[in-house]
Amino acid sequence: MKREEVLAALQAGEFDGISHAYQPYGTSYDNNSYQLEMNVSYGTIELTKTITGKTFDGKENERFEQSRTESLSGYDAVDFIEKKPYFFSQRRPDLF
Repeated sequence: MKREEVLAALQAGEFDGISHAYQPYGTSYDNNSYQLEMNVSYGTIELTKTITGKTFDGKENERFEQSRTESLSGYDAVDFIEKKPYFFSQRRPDLF
């Protein structure tokens, strides 16, 4: 991956993010779902990670939802793109 060119393209607004939902492997007893939503705007990637699920308290199921948001810019954003290029490679395949 061409890190300097990816950073320049990110700062120029040439990347768009996609939302991605997944469920972990190997935990058939785990009813949690994990979702990653992205918003990309001119050099900053805003990630919202949401966990939803339910727990059993001995009498009934209780549902919960937890969200956490973080912003990545500069080389932190490039590192994220490098770890998950399949989120971004459709927009600029020449950089990967």
